[in-house]
Amino acid sequence: MIPRFRFAPSPTGGLHIGTARTALFNWMAAASMGGKVILRIEDTDVKRSSKAYEESILKDLKWLGLEWDEFYRQSERIKIYQDFANKMLEENRAYRCFCTPERLEELKKSQYAAGKMSKYDNKCRGLSDEEIAGNLKEGKKFAIRFKVESDRKIVFNDLIRGEMKFESNFIGDFVIIKSDGTPSYNFAVVVDDGDMGITHILRGEDHLTNTARQILLFESLGFEVPSFAHISMILGNDGSKLSKRHGATTISEYRNEGYLAEAIINYLSILSWSPGDNEEIFAIRDIKDKFKITDISRSPAIFDINKLKWINGIYIRKKSVEELVELVTPYLLKEKILDKKDTEEKKIMERIYKCAKAFQDNLKTLSDFPVCVKDLLSDRIADYSQDSLEILKQDTSGPVVKSFLEELESICRSSGNNEDIDLNEDNGREIINSVGKKLREEGIKGKYLYMPIRVSITGSTRGPELPEVISILGLKNCIQRVKQTLEYIKNNIKMI
Repeated sequence: MIPRFRFAPSPTGGLHIGTARTALFNWMAAASMGGKVILRIEDTDVKRSSKAYEESILKDLKWLGLEWDEFYRQSERIKIYQDFANKMLEENRAYRCFCTPERLEELKKSQYAAGKMSKYDNKCRGLSDEEIAGNLKEGKKFAIRFKVESDRKIVFNDLIRGEMKFESNFIGDFVIIKSDGTPSYNFAVVVDDGDMGITHILRGEDHLTNTARQILLFESLGFEVPSFAHISMILGNDGSKLSKRHGATTISEYRNEGYLAEAIINYLSILSWSPGDNEEIFAIRDIKDKFKITDISRSPAIFDINKLKWINGIYIRKKSVEELVELVTPYLLKEKILDKKDTEEKKIMERIYKCAKAFQDNLKTLSDFPVCVKDLLSDRIADYSQDSLEILKQDTSGPVVKSFLEELESICRSSGNNEDIDLNEDNGREIINSVGKKLREEGIKGKYLYMPIRVSITGSTRGPELPEVISILGLKNCIQRVKQTLEYIKNNIKMI
């Protein structure tokens, strides 16, 4: 028999990080066992379900590279659930419950007040045919409840957690069809899993308590009981339930913040599982055959946003510069550092290419890129950092910056006063070396030479190598910025 797995999200929100891990583990298990993955949208909760959320979930799954073999929507299968429920009524394995919501709420309150566990008191289980017919004639609304066998021990082997035991007396007769005709979660799930031939149910541990009810339904409906495996929760690094304060929560948010699909997939795969050999960076296609459900850890996984950023940075560095330019351009457009027409300008995109090459090793997310390059893509230095000002206050900084300007203007003159000439890194290195040769004769070298030059064109003491910065800025912009710095020194430094 071909193993059949299912991933069954509810479209009541986006694809969250924990749900995405469940999807991934199902995909990896199916791939390692030569099985199939069925995607099922559980959208019978009409009030909370949204088509927009469904589309978002599908988009995120495809972006992550998690494909499926079959697709279903529960909302298109309502008659199937009703037919199964009616069959259970006919076979006396279920019954109509005419209790009003008000009565059920009062029952729950009284049980809690008495220190008892809340469960249905089976009031309608013993109704006679005449009482049922009378209620139906009066048009009373009813739900359909499953008859839970008393004193039943429900035992199953969880592929991750081992033997699990439940007592049927703690469950109580539960609703399988609501009064509006829609199925309950547990009933729809079992009908679907049985009807679709699901052999393995791999899901979050929050569903563990549902498993006992579902096993009873599988048996009652005559379906073979699948194998179950319940994955531990993902917790924040403070040990609490994962929430927005630990980082973004949905895959869409991570995508928008500049995380790569392959980095997220890689990170999710090592939350509660490991391929062994202390591997942490790998493509899923290369290790899917190593995946075994029984190797999944029972312990909660700890989500570490810094670890994800580290992995994401590694995948960014794996990209070619051309690929990186394509990936970061939408972020430049979003921050209005570029507009659409700029992307068609060869000279502008060459500068973006140079920036991508210069900053690639420093990026942790794609959204870091606009922050890194914003000042380099403008005409002027926006501001001088505090440590830059300390550099400019040094006695030797003024002469260094003036000498740098003279070298730049000399190049401009030699090119026929053409400030728009392109400079590459070799040109930048030659300029720095030429300035350095002159100033070393005056005893200026090391940081006293290079830092003032850096500050004069960037306003910062940090950044890419100087030849790269000069190449990115170009001759005209370098001259403008150095003149701006000299003016700043003239007007401000002596006043500090």
